[in-house]
Amino acid sequence: MRKTSLRELDTDSIDEEDAELESLPDPDPVAPPSGRLIVKRNGHSITRQIPKPIVLVDTRERYPFDFTGFPNWIADEKRQALKVGDYSVEGMETSLVLERKTLTDLITTVIQQRTRFFKACEKMTKYRWRAVLIEASYEDIKSPYGEEYNTLAHPNAVSGTLDALEARFGIPVIYTSRYRPLAEEKAASWLSKHFTYWYLEQNGFGRVLQEGDL
Repeated sequence: MRKTSLRELDTDSIDEEDAELESLPDPDPVAPPSGRLIVKRNGHSITRQIPKPIVLVDTRERYPFDFTGFPNWIADEKRQALKVGDYSVEGMETSLVLERKTLTDLITTVIQQRTRFFKACEKMTKYRWRAVLIEASYEDIKSPYGEEYNTLAHPNAVSGTLDALEARFGIPVIYTSRYRPLAEEKAASWLSKHFTYWYLEQNGFGRVLQEGDL
């Protein structure tokens, strides 16, 4: 398992976020899948015909996800200025976007930067596939915020805003974990699967991995 890397933070909160990471219990999740996403037609695998995506990372991402631990899903990463969001996929720049938020960033955004955040969400509605990925669980968001977050925000205000955002803009909210390797795995899986379905659809294979299944 890779070491936990730094996360995107406001400059003033880097020390507090590091302290939060150090206080986290050491989780013991199973390792991510090591094989490719299997694609079959007429009972035969065509997986090798399907390329793996190249993830585009916005140039403004200061502490981006590390996808090198998922070579079965992701071919490469490139830095590129995106119009909105933090991640996309090469070839899908105008149809797919993923916005990432740490818990610290989320609290700051929905309480102090709501107008700017909602304008970004409005732009995301132009993309066929979009999501906001939270580097925290729903339990984390609903629990009282300790001194390290330096906020008077109530958990219900934050969770309620996310629910309203999903209902208003139709943007799915993906709750993951403060344990960064799990958040990275979720993002890699999400990007890879969306790319695979898109590639199949674009190349006349139909939008299905295996007939009679997903």
